[in-house]
Amino acid sequence: MQPPLIKHYLIPLYLGLCIAMGPSTVFSQNQAVILQYHHVSTQMPAITSLSPDAFSEHMNYLENNEFTVLRLEDVISSLKSGQPIPDKTAVITFDDGYTSVYDVAFPVLMALEWPYTVFVTTGLVGSNDSLYATWDQLREMAGHGATLANHTVTHPYLLDRSLNQTESDWLAQVRQEIVEAENTLVEQTGQNHKLLAYPYGEYNSEIQELVELLGFTGIGQHSGPISTISDFTALPRFPFSGIYASMNTFPTKVRSLAFDLVDMMPLSPATSSTSPEASLIFASGQTGLAQFTCFNNNERIRSELQANDERRYLVTSHVNNQSRRFRYNCTAPGENDRYYWVSIPWVNPEIRE
Repeated sequence: MQPPLIKHYLIPLYLGLCIAMGPSTVFSQNQAVILQYHHVSTQMPAITSLSPDAFSEHMNYLENNEFTVLRLEDVISSLKSGQPIPDKTAVITFDDGYTSVYDVAFPVLMALEWPYTVFVTTGLVGSNDSLYATWDQLREMAGHGATLANHTVTHPYLLDRSLNQTESDWLAQVRQEIVEAENTLVEQTGQNHKLLAYPYGEYNSEIQELVELLGFTGIGQHSGPISTISDFTALPRFPFSGIYASMNTFPTKVRSLAFDLVDMMPLSPATSSTSPEASLIFASGQTGLAQFTCFNNNERIRSELQANDERRYLVTSHVNNQSRRFRYNCTAPGENDRYYWVSIPWVNPEIRE
């Protein structure tokens, strides 16, 4: 089923107007911010939820502050091909396909004529109609502008391996989760975008290689904008739930800017360390680095310039992280009270949940 032609799908016309209006209309880095939601409800766990009122506040802020809301697949296509997108471009996504998305978010977004993406855990559709949207409800949302995308079959911890399981058998299992879910989406909805949101935001370099081989774009849960130089096997998103859904921080996050990064190490977030180190190399034109600051679990950590000619910063943490997943968030001031933002994700598969 094809979505109706709504105002935010008129990308070529809009971009032509932006270019005609002058270079200040389109941010030079060519970037966007992806918003991530789960439940839009006060009845579900706060850690993965925000209230309907809070969701409406978020959408009202976007509408009242000159944001352009575009489809995820269109933004990715534009960034990969180097086509410009408007400054303050936002993408709206929901993970798991909960009924609250259909009941609460869908009417709000339909009234605004905004597209959005629902990452569907296909094996859970039909398992509990009071918790997960049905295929009929998902198809109805698709008919009004929703992209339906891949969130695996069973929502597993992709980095977990059974005892004595070989790497090839483990990767075959991961592959089956991805391919079977995509096949089901095609059968049930006709949509086939090859967009994969990693369950719990977990991945490693082997999974990234598999995702690239299968022709998918991989999407995580670490924060920050996406740009033309992003890793399209691990795109960041800003999670908005619980304390992170506050309007005190929402404007800063959705207005954030992508750093001009030359390299970031390590390439994989998988670690067995409770305080791993990372390095970032910035392009020579990157501004704001005199105030480059990193945080781990809300504590400021060390970011030390290693070589002036490379603009390489070593990021180290004194925090002893005991959770399976954690991240280092780094920022620097930009123009017009906006901040550059990059997140370094970590996952320790030795810690079980």
